[in-house]
Amino acid sequence: MSTIQIRPATPADQAALAQLYLVDRQQDFPWVTNPTLEDFDTDSQGELVLVAWQGDQLAGFASFYRPANFVHLLFVAPTARQQGVGLALLTELRQYATAPLTLKCVMDNEAALRFYAKVGFQIVAANRDALPANYTLKDTQVHQYVQVNR
Repeated sequence: MSTIQIRPATPADQAALAQLYLVDRQQDFPWVTNPTLEDFDTDSQGELVLVAWQGDQLAGFASFYRPANFVHLLFVAPTARQQGVGLALLTELRQYATAPLTLKCVMDNEAALRFYAKVGFQIVAANRDALPANYTLKDTQVHQYVQVNR
């Protein structure tokens, strides 16, 4: 396991980000019909995107809608899971937030729900009518927030 480096995404990251997003959605998001490489740009437009690199491999990314302190996307490459990538991304996102982070997680995604509980998120709402049904989670690790805007 190599060191995880977190930084804001640059145009040079675009192809790797789009590929990871596409492959993961094809495998794990059956409700998404006909995903494309272009979806990443559309789905993360107007958001801060942080990337996690391990050596020369994209290990994951997170997109953050700062006005709402909302984590929109958090993806970890299958080969980088269980190595601290998700936690590293969330820890860095907390430095950009002005209030506790919130996010949505599909109810059937038990692995993600376990991860979020482990790193301090709690379920605060449930939307069973959504497709797919999801929970809203809120970060309880308020001591980790910085009050300085970047």
